[in-house]
Amino acid sequence: MRALNLSMSNEPVAKRMLVFHSAYTYEYLREFGMEIFVQARDAGNFFEEILTVSPVANLQYLTDDYRNYTKPEFFKLDSKNVILEGKTTRYRFLKKFPVLNFAIAQLSLIVTIFRKGHLREVQIVRAEDPRVNGLYGLFFSRLLRKPLVVGVWGNPGRLRELNQAPNMPRLFPTMKSEERVEKFVLNRADAVLAQNQENLNYALDAGVDPSKTHFTQLGVGIDKSHFLPKEHRQDVRSDFKTWGAIGTNVLICISRLEVLKMVDHAILASRTLKAAEVDFKLILVGDGRETSNLKSLAIKEGLADEIIFAGNRSQAWIAGALNFSDINIAPLCGRSLLEASLGGLPAVSYDVDWHSEIVIPNSTGFLVPNLDFSAMGEAILQLCRNQVLRKQMATSMQQKALDIASPEKIAMRQRAIYQDFVFGSATNKQN
Repeated sequence: MRALNLSMSNEPVAKRMLVFHSAYTYEYLREFGMEIFVQARDAGNFFEEILTVSPVANLQYLTDDYRNYTKPEFFKLDSKNVILEGKTTRYRFLKKFPVLNFAIAQLSLIVTIFRKGHLREVQIVRAEDPRVNGLYGLFFSRLLRKPLVVGVWGNPGRLRELNQAPNMPRLFPTMKSEERVEKFVLNRADAVLAQNQENLNYALDAGVDPSKTHFTQLGVGIDKSHFLPKEHRQDVRSDFKTWGAIGTNVLICISRLEVLKMVDHAILASRTLKAAEVDFKLILVGDGRETSNLKSLAIKEGLADEIIFAGNRSQAWIAGALNFSDINIAPLCGRSLLEASLGGLPAVSYDVDWHSEIVIPNSTGFLVPNLDFSAMGEAILQLCRNQVLRKQMATSMQQKALDIASPEKIAMRQRAIYQDFVFGSATNKQN
């Protein structure tokens, strides 16, 4: 973790924060060096302890994992952060009764939080989305009579419109029911956090009072390896040599391999390079439920030799891989777009979500119309053929990323938000 020593002043600190999230399991955080994802929620060192609860962690376990039917588990991430992973199932003999099994599993989680969560010491409740985590956050916020902070780290409305499906289809049967829950939670939160204007707009459109909204950009959630000079990053040359990705145009796409991330568009866009007889490799970093489908697509399009499936990698490896890459392909990216930009890669991305805040046309990269993978391919081809432009954009992009990702400034802003609720006038404010 990049330690931001902002707690050395005479300002008081709070005892405990209770957080609800669903993004990564403890095992994943450890394996791929993603601890900063959890640690960044208190980048300003305001709290002494943080309990992060993942209510449905086993949705990310393998189907045959024995932990699918065990009690909620505690994991110690570091001296401050503890993670509690809940399950959607509790007993194997109730496998044919999923609703009952889910209810018992969640009741088991709630009982565990009450018994071992040190709730009397909690001073702020935080939810990382306004859906299941938001409902949990709202419940405990009202029960404990403590402020509720909700994060909006995407535009769920735009994603539903794009995919014509709920963002959490296994938990919400319809798009309408998911949207109702989001609005219900957001309008009862004491503060709503967003990393960019695009995300904040969703909360405002949902009716949230603008005075309750705050920006806390991505900079504090970026691993320290992405801020290192190139010469101090991990050396991954051997991997790139094995893939034949040295001395050619190297494209990289860092993303979960899921339908909503549109990684298939990166593959379809690369057909333009193949047709133009441009030598290239496309490195896909990440894993997900679409992996086999994307491999089949690469074979179908005659791109099996050009496309490398690198799988999940550590943050240090990714930072090193950017040294050997030339262009970042970003159909729909969050943190990974900023990481690649800090590595000095110009981006070719869809004009969607927050992309326009960092991808400046003809300056740091190319923005193309959303879903137009042909236009994406043409933009990539232009950068492959014009290395002077590519280098100019790389320099501009790195500077833009550094301007956006100022961890110290963002951490101070985050600390001020917490301090206002715990020690300021907002402490006694309840909806």
